[in-house]
Amino acid sequence: MKRKILSILLSGLMVLAVAACDPKQPPVDANGGPNVTETVPADADPGTEMGTQDWTLPEVNWGDGLFNGKTLIDDHFEDGEEFAWGTYSNGGLFELYTENGEMVVDISKTGTLDYSTQVSRDGFELNQGGVYECSFTIRCDIERSFEWRYQINGGDYHAYYKEYDVPIGPEPQRISATFTMEEENDDMPRFCFNLGRFDGMDNTSHKVYIDDFNLTLVDASNAKAPKEEEKPLALKVNQVGYKPGDNKKVVATTGEKVTAFKVCDAETGEAVYEGTFADERVISKNGDGDTYTGDFSDFTAEGKYYISVDGLDNSYSFEIGNNVFDEVTKATVRMLYLQRCGCETTNELAGVYAHPACHNTDAKIYGTNDYIDVTGGWHDAGDYGRYVVAGAKTIADLFMTYEDSSASRGDNYDIPESGNGVPDILDEARYELEWMLKMQAENGGVYHKVTCEQFPGVVMPQNETEELVVAPISTTATGDFAAVMAKAGKIYRQYDGAFASKCSEAAVKAYAYMEENADKDKTGFINPPEIVTGEYPDGDNTDEYVWAAVELYIATNDPAYLTKVRELTDKTFKGGLGWADMGTYAMYDFLKAKGYMETPVEFNLPADDTRSIQEIYASMSDVDYVRMKFSEKLKLFAETALEYSTTDPYFSSLRIYPWGSNMTIANNGILYRMMYNLTGDEVYNEYARYQIDYLLGVNAVAYSYVTGFGEHAAEHPHHRPSQAIGKAMPGMLVGGPNTSPADPYAIKVLSKKVGGSCYCDNDSAYSINEITIYWNSPLIYLLEVYK
Repeated sequence: MKRKILSILLSGLMVLAVAACDPKQPPVDANGGPNVTETVPADADPGTEMGTQDWTLPEVNWGDGLFNGKTLIDDHFEDGEEFAWGTYSNGGLFELYTENGEMVVDISKTGTLDYSTQVSRDGFELNQGGVYECSFTIRCDIERSFEWRYQINGGDYHAYYKEYDVPIGPEPQRISATFTMEEENDDMPRFCFNLGRFDGMDNTSHKVYIDDFNLTLVDASNAKAPKEEEKPLALKVNQVGYKPGDNKKVVATTGEKVTAFKVCDAETGEAVYEGTFADERVISKNGDGDTYTGDFSDFTAEGKYYISVDGLDNSYSFEIGNNVFDEVTKATVRMLYLQRCGCETTNELAGVYAHPACHNTDAKIYGTNDYIDVTGGWHDAGDYGRYVVAGAKTIADLFMTYEDSSASRGDNYDIPESGNGVPDILDEARYELEWMLKMQAENGGVYHKVTCEQFPGVVMPQNETEELVVAPISTTATGDFAAVMAKAGKIYRQYDGAFASKCSEAAVKAYAYMEENADKDKTGFINPPEIVTGEYPDGDNTDEYVWAAVELYIATNDPAYLTKVRELTDKTFKGGLGWADMGTYAMYDFLKAKGYMETPVEFNLPADDTRSIQEIYASMSDVDYVRMKFSEKLKLFAETALEYSTTDPYFSSLRIYPWGSNMTIANNGILYRMMYNLTGDEVYNEYARYQIDYLLGVNAVAYSYVTGFGEHAAEHPHHRPSQAIGKAMPGMLVGGPNTSPADPYAIKVLSKKVGGSCYCDNDSAYSINEITIYWNSPLIYLLEVYK
């Protein structure tokens, strides 16, 4: 009997999710507690990067017991036996199934690399000093070679033990080997059969048969015991700090009620302030127990401090000072410079992350023999792809920062253009805009992305040298392009008139493409069969179309664009501040330009006005009608999110944490600040500021989610340059808690966690700890506004 387990096709979608690098997964609905203003990143490249993966994590005993003869894996592939093997494809084409008591790898195409076709097994631990025996039976219906290996499941994927170029053929052979784990404990390693292309092979289809796979800990006498789980500190503070006039909160998570706390000088240990916790406890939805909040807002003395509570460990340290956010703000902006593609980043400005020009060859337009220059732009995330929709969201945040915060207009952020008389935040945005202009086709449409066909290994950017491919045009990329180019045409006018005009012309050309094609293309972008890099799919282009029409109307005052805005406003379109849902950018910019409408127009009419609502709406001007609709929608989004934030001990609007939840937190901070800017309501201003506290340490796991900032900051991001160098690039906002983790490491270590506790700082956890340019950009906005 043949039991089919899964089929990996070259066109298969990655297990990714929105996420960072690969957003590449369908957006996650942020409702139900989560953020109603957007569907989380589908981006995230995160990880599955490197190819197409599928796997099942088996049920195993994760107990600490280490003893001689302990069986870790014993798979015989019989009917009824749980199947725990997975696949990875980087150009290979194959199926995996069980048949007649064997696991069968049915290979149609090996791919070009030895690991292009890979079958793997997770769900065991390797302990330093332990002696392990691995054995299995294998045969193949042709003569070929293969590799088997135990490896780290992340980072550089190096082998703990391997046997390479092992010959096999039709006759079954029993392979057995004993090895000692020399490295530190690994609680989530991976066993792999690499069945891709080896020397002397062609692409002849064939089958590999595997049976009776066993892994045993034969000698545990010198094995190192598993490390105990680290528990978060009970006292949560913003680990970067507070300005003297900020609201300052400490959150205590404890099983017993706490009443008093002290602010202590970090150098002397002297108590300099005493405060009390609120009597009311808040039950956290994060599995971390009861919480109590203390307020020390009236303590304003500059210095470095920590919080002390009897019976609890001291909090991490923090500073109070007028310039407390300057360095972290600068680093989050400079992260964009460090992500630049196509140019040298210098030792002087980039330090250990410097690299020569990369990805500077012409790229092939998919489906043609034509090549174009698309050099430049930012590497999107932990990999080196460049995506228009991701870049557009990032630029939108930078433009909004420039407009809403005069403090953001500095010219001294240590990028190559610093000191040129143009705010560095605009110089950095322009670097991406110049690349986006190259992505526009002659017909006005905009190519969705440029990447290699496959994700790269853990290499620096200059070492990804496969052919670049320009993916087909999408209406979502085109609509986003039209919006940011229209806005660029206004913003850069005072700095470079020629560049501004170029942007404006490109926006009009892109919008014309939208007029012709928006209604025809409702499926969203889908990766061609050969391309497995981040997809950023989005089946609804209405919000991008609205955004484009709004920005062109604001830029030109042409009533034709306003007419289209009104027409589209009557449709259901997605609000949001994520790459898939751009509608809130449109609403905010329109209301900034034309004014927020506090109450619906029908409530301001005379009592004797007998017209129907439909008649009233029909009589309204386009401007007032759109103002009314946008005001209602924006207010609903903000009020819904705020209701959750005000009842959460960490000020979070989320109850379900999606892939890239930290972007949702930062985006909600922007949403609250938008409402404050439009209405003057101080509650929105207060909670916008609290989102910074959450991201910098006031959260269930007491982590600062910004690399390099905070005493307990994320140190192991899923980010190729950081992994290749062995040191986290500073100023990157990691994805954060994910209640539906999608990588093997996170699935295992977070299996008993809930809510905002679903976080782990590990570079294998791509669904948790990747980074992206458009996760950084909303944090840039908040830091620039409040620094």
